[in-house]
Amino acid sequence: MVSRKSSVNRIENFCYNAINPKCDIPPLYFQLNKMILTKPKADLSDMEKAKKIAKWLRNHIKGGPGLGKSSNSALRKMIRGEGGICSDLSQVYNNFCVINDIKVKEWGLKIITTNRTIPGGHSFNEVYSREFRKWVLIDVSKSIFFYHTNSKIPLSVFELIQLKKENKEIHYFKFNKKTIVDKQYIEDLYLIPNSFPFLITNYCNKTYDYFLDKLSFLPESLIHGLVYLAGKSYVFEFPKNKEYKMKHPIAKPILTKIHKRHPVEAI
Repeated sequence: MVSRKSSVNRIENFCYNAINPKCDIPPLYFQLNKMILTKPKADLSDMEKAKKIAKWLRNHIKGGPGLGKSSNSALRKMIRGEGGICSDLSQVYNNFCVINDIKVKEWGLKIITTNRTIPGGHSFNEVYSREFRKWVLIDVSKSIFFYHTNSKIPLSVFELIQLKKENKEIHYFKFNKKTIVDKQYIEDLYLIPNSFPFLITNYCNKTYDYFLDKLSFLPESLIHGLVYLAGKSYVFEFPKNKEYKMKHPIAKPILTKIHKRHPVEAI
């Protein structure tokens, strides 16, 4: 695993689909996709498809320990109730987006804190909405979008970062009735000053599936090390543009929950 600072333009233009074509996605994803999207895909917008996939995964995967398996093995284990954390959900979500012609990215959060109740990291996604003509942040494990006051359009990652920097009011909308969202937990993940987003790039699903299946007798950490030595490892890319750097100290933005489909006014 490699980390580096990258330009906002490079990060904005990256797309998981570009290095992961449909033909590289395991057949299991196509089989389950028929259960997830029962209507013809042409009848659904990008955002409708993105939400349906996210809801189905969250409602059929109870979660558990991290897996670190190939995409086929991980999905099978998750459906069987044998594990899966936020990063596992984000990774399988990537592949479902690919086969449904939704442009997608996977993001992570690096959280620096001495508070042991706050996790050290989190994974989420961004999907490209053709109807909004922009990227939209979607947290599959929490089933939420983020909005600014009086806006009907969900935020992108960079829009959330900018509002956070300006200490502006931020709303979240839970799109899955079966999930329970802890407002304080969302604040601790996304809004504390020392929470830094990074984009995961260069993740070739076919490459990792090959190594993880072929060398399954080895610990996953060692397999990832071998992929790194082979020069085929994924990369963590942190935005380096000064306009997105957080200043310290800074007060946390106001976070409010939206009970309606779209925010109308501050709660």
